Amino acid sequence: MSFVLPAWVTITKKSRCHWLIALLLFAAVGVGAARTMLGSFAVVMGTSMAPTLASGDTVFSTPITGSVDRGDVVILKDDSNDYAIKRVVGLPGETVYIWRGYVYINGRILIEPYVPKRTYTFPRRRNAVFKLGPEQYFVLGDNRPCSADSRQYGPVDRGQLKKRVQLPETAGRAKFGPLVVQPYGTIRRVSAPDLG
Repeated sequence: MSFVLPAWVTITKKSRCHWLIALLLFAAVGVGAARTMLGSFAVVMGTSMAPTLASGDTVFSTPITGSVDRGDVVILKDDSNDYAIKRVVGLPGETVYIWRGYVYINGRILIEPYVPKRTYTFPRRRNAVFKLGPEQYFVLGDNRPCSADSRQYGPVDRGQLKKRVQLPETAGRAKFGPLVVQPYGTIRRVSAPDLG
């Protein structure tokens, strides 16, 4: 015994297929747009940002809109075109000077509470002075001995910074300390009004 389905049932099956395809396309576009506009999750691989971010940690990142500030943790494309997570230390137009285990910005020592105690910053190559261009940033990993960063591949362009990692409000931020480097490697202590 067999019977023939009416023509409207066949049309409904075709339209269901079309609706399903359209729904899947809209879902894919929506997920892509949400990742681009709202943010996405990334898994940290490696120890260059320890102890702030450990290998295996999952972080939430958002597209960078507006200015990039000192202390921001960003996802960037590094010199080998891989993604890396680093901290922004130097801003456009500044001079970053690495001397005696510390980072100086425009001659002023940078106090970095996120770097583990007794961890010092040393240059990876002979050059320890980096003059940043108008769209360049100097990035470092918090775990300085185990980080490939701007000390190795130099400043990064603004276009290389892809996303900003969301850190808790209580996360420590860098500030300038009372020491200033003079042109020939000597230092002097400045008084509070000079810190500006």
